[in-house]
Amino acid sequence: MIDLELRNCRIYGNDESLDTICIKDGRIIDVRKGSTNQSGKWIDLEGRTVLPGYIDSHTHLMNLGLALIRLDLSNTKSRSEAIERTVEHAGASTRKVVIGYGWDETVWGEEEYLSRSELDSADKPVILFRKDMHMAVANSRALSLAGIDSRTGVVREEELRSLDPIVEPGDEEIREAIGAASRKASSEGITTVRDIMGLRTLSTVNNMDLPIRIFHIIYDREYSGQSLNLPLSWGIKMFLDGSVGSESAAHEGWDSANLKFSSEKLQSILSGYWQRGIPVAMHAIGEIAVRQAIESLKQQKGRLRNSIEHFEMLEEDWLQDIGKSTVLSSQPNFLQWSLKGGLYENKLGKMWFGRDNPFREIIDSGLHLAFGSDCMPMGPSYGIGLAVNSPHSRQRITMGEAIDAYTSGGAFLLHEEHVSGSIRTGHRADLAVFEENYLSDPTSIGTRKAEMTLLGGNVMHNTGNLMLRN
Repeated sequence: MIDLELRNCRIYGNDESLDTICIKDGRIIDVRKGSTNQSGKWIDLEGRTVLPGYIDSHTHLMNLGLALIRLDLSNTKSRSEAIERTVEHAGASTRKVVIGYGWDETVWGEEEYLSRSELDSADKPVILFRKDMHMAVANSRALSLAGIDSRTGVVREEELRSLDPIVEPGDEEIREAIGAASRKASSEGITTVRDIMGLRTLSTVNNMDLPIRIFHIIYDREYSGQSLNLPLSWGIKMFLDGSVGSESAAHEGWDSANLKFSSEKLQSILSGYWQRGIPVAMHAIGEIAVRQAIESLKQQKGRLRNSIEHFEMLEEDWLQDIGKSTVLSSQPNFLQWSLKGGLYENKLGKMWFGRDNPFREIIDSGLHLAFGSDCMPMGPSYGIGLAVNSPHSRQRITMGEAIDAYTSGGAFLLHEEHVSGSIRTGHRADLAVFEENYLSDPTSIGTRKAEMTLLGGNVMHNTGNLMLRN
């Protein structure tokens, strides 16, 4: 007997005449036309579209989850709204410190960050992390608590570590945050993530029953010989620079200290990891950091699948220097800042307008591209919509190319291409079900949510009133 049949559906990546997926023991055992009449259970999808479960190749589930259970400012429309919600939260919450996430001054049509004085109206210590998590703004009470001297309240990059004793969650809050973030991922049709996390989070995640599969990356500052000897370990995360939004990226004309390593020091560290067979995810956003990442990976000679994370700013002829085993792990949702008058133009000038995140050129060069969200925001459909509808030819790709970067591209990065990333016999039954016209209406795809998500053939999310029948 077959465990489950998904009937009457459109199946991505398969012949249009096929309309049934047969699942047994968590695997796809057949993709066919019509029912086998041998299934113990079945679901009539009524013409809906089935995709491989999305693979989000760059997440921070802890940060996402904490925003969901603490204070989420990601949807604020103005500076005044962010401040008002913070003050209200301070008055209503029983927490001794207000910790918020996700504000973005560029969404408000402004260039100035939030400031210390604006947050002093709250009667508690307040720490608000900017959307990119590379900077925060704290009020006077919080700065005093952390022992930080900042006239504006802005805290960037390494200095953020001084806030850790205040903002670090307890064990129960870690569990709550990871649970909330995982449910959010499943609701978006995500079945697998490659998550960057600390060791405390890792020890908690390993003891949780979650609706998604989590591959983990450990920050280099927390690496120990035992930290990667676990199932679903991927490797190490290293920062070569910061972000555009916090002006800490390694960009020509900005502070030279934004580049965190000399080339010699970086190569020495990387060689140590590579000799142990450990791949490295290198965070590189500014063109100086991107060039350094490309040059350093030349020394690896293709034995491991390393990744360059974000890979936002580069010159066109640099792509020819990237080896075929390197994966470019990029975020199509970052194109939200590529429009006229957006973050990239305002921060970087007209020279870089429309030239960032060159997905078209990456794909045309035959390189491996894996899409993720960086949880800004989490949602493959949102990022795919931006990549497919970008006004800039250097960024714009087809619907199929975007979906593949969010499925088979991620599977390659995880060494999972033989068991996930597509709908075929032998692959895990990690699947996402969307409405019937999901693939045919690119202008509205950005707002679509999954109606059902299955992990290993088990339904983890279902909002489409889809009935499991015997």
